[in-house]
Amino acid sequence: MKEKKIEEILQPLQEGLPLHPSLTLGDKIIHAIEIMVDNNLKFVAVVRDNRPIGMVCLKDAFQKLGLKMPDIY
Repeated sequence: MKEKKIEEILQPLQEGLPLHPSLTLGDKIIHAIEIMVDNNLKFVAVVRDNRPIGMVCLKDAFQKLGLKMPDIY
């Protein structure tokens, strides 16, 4: 089974979104979920060469993997 990558759910960057923590396009979606849950975030920036190129949303990450998002979010 192919691992789903961040690039599949990339959205335009929202103004003011912190760049730390961040992800890269090659990161797996499950890694994005881990980062967001561990840091209590609903969005995380995606960078290339230390420059922001977009963001991912926790809700989209859960959906892409076919998971139900916990009610605490």
